[in-house]
Amino acid sequence: MNSALSRPGLVPVALAVALAVTLGVTPAWSAPLVPPVQPAAVLTPGQIAFMQAETRRIEEAFIQRVMVITGATRDQVVRAIPAKGRLTDRLARIYSSLERDLKAPLTDEQQGLIYAADGERKLALKDLPAQAAAK
Repeated sequence: MNSALSRPGLVPVALAVALAVTLGVTPAWSAPLVPPVQPAAVLTPGQIAFMQAETRRIEEAFIQRVMVITGATRDQVVRAIPAKGRLTDRLARIYSSLERDLKAPLTDEQQGLIYAADGERKLALKDLPAQAAAK
C-alpha cells in the first residue's frame, strides 16, 4: 500500500505538488524570498532622446569640471576617461592618465574634487531614468 495514501493529510499536499510540477508553477511555499524584479519602464522615443541628451550634458559637465580642477585640456580629460565597459577603476585611471599627461602628480585636493565631481555625475545619471519616465 502507498504510504502517502495511508496518511490522509499528505494526499492534498502531494496532489498540489504534482499539479504544480505538471503546470510548471512554483508553489508559494517553495518560492525564494527574493522580491520579484520590476521590469524596466518602456520609454517613448522622446524620453529616450531626453535621456541621451541629458547623459551627454552630464558627462560634458564632468569633463569641464575636471578641466577646471586640473588645468588639463579637453582632449587630455577625454583620453583619461576609460571607455564604457572597461574593467578598470575609473578614478584611478583618470588620475594616472592626467598625471602622465600633465607631467605632475595631482594634489590630494584635486583628487578629492575629481572624486566629488564623479559622485555628482553618478548621482545625476542614476536619477535620469526616473526623470525621463516623468517627461
